[in-house]
Amino acid sequence: MSLNCTGKVLLTTNTSDEGIAQAAKQRLIENGIHESQITLGYDIQVLEKDDLYVSYDPPDLVVRLVYDKKPNGMIKMKNIKMIKI
Repeated sequence: MSLNCTGKVLLTTNTSDEGIAQAAKQRLIENGIHESQITLGYDIQVLEKDDLYVSYDPPDLVVRLVYDKKPNGMIKMKNIKMIKI
């Protein structure tokens, strides 16, 4: 299943290992995400509805879709895919 995303993709690796961050980014690209959409960071408040949030939960990347963002800033997400690094 290829990932289709028209918005932002926030990648949080939760590690200082640059190799893992680069491997994660490469796996996202292999799964249909454009490199220009991927941002490394931790501020989930930048996400809007239909954006993707990707976290590293060894040994997988967990891809979540933002399906709702409340006016108070609360973000609701659902898991849509697990990707092995």
